Amino acid sequence: MIARHRSCLATLAAALTLTGCDSEPKAEPTPVAVAAPLPQPAPSPAPLPEPEPSASAATAMEEPPALAGIRYAPRDDCADKPGWPAFRKALVTAIKARDADAMAALATPDIALDYGGGSGTAELKKRLADPESGLWHELSTILPLGCAVEGGLAAMPWVFWNVPEAVDSYNAMLVLGNETPLREKPGGEDISPVGWFIVGIDPMDFDPKANTTRVTLDNGQKGWVETAKLRSLLDYRLIAEPKDGVWRITAFIAGD
Repeated sequence: MIARHRSCLATLAAALTLTGCDSEPKAEPTPVAVAAPLPQPAPSPAPLPEPEPSASAATAMEEPPALAGIRYAPRDDCADKPGWPAFRKALVTAIKARDADAMAALATPDIALDYGGGSGTAELKKRLADPESGLWHELSTILPLGCAVEGGLAAMPWVFWNVPEAVDSYNAMLVLGNETPLREKPGGEDISPVGWFIVGIDPMDFDPKANTTRVTLDNGQKGWVETAKLRSLLDYRLIAEPKDGVWRITAFIAGD
């Protein structure tokens, strides 16, 4: 038994790795390949701040788009007619000075003043002298509204001879001013500029003293326009024609 024990010690000494003489030697572990670390994604860049809108862009966003439509802005088709520049200059001078005699000198003796028979330069001066007539104001209003020519006759304002045949002048008005807005309701938001558009009105409901008036556009759209910016297509107009090479006023009249 002692011999066996010695043999066991000898084996132990030779192996140096055994824990007991009856134990089997342990196998060496198989080396395991270690995977290389995966590349980490680059951090996402911080979002860039939104650019501030420029003043022009901000204005464009605030301004409503213009409505499609025909504009009847004033034109001067008379300027190149022989003798017209001198006539217009004399007309402007007479109106600014409120000179009734000068106005009468620019008119024919039988100038028409209404559709009830009123006519003549004496009657013209009488009406101009009446502050209740407001004729000087009407003449001043006509001056910046252009001039049209038809059949050798000149008409002020320009729109008078340029109204489409389909338009009923009794139910229509011209919107004055380039930027006059159409509003969704009285005092409401602007829809779009409708300056120089011809718009429809209800003549039975029209009140010239009201702040705003409901109007209808050619496309059927409705809205509200400042009443002071509306001018009847049948309002005062001045008609002139050349007489012996000199322009003379043959009518200063309203209505139809």
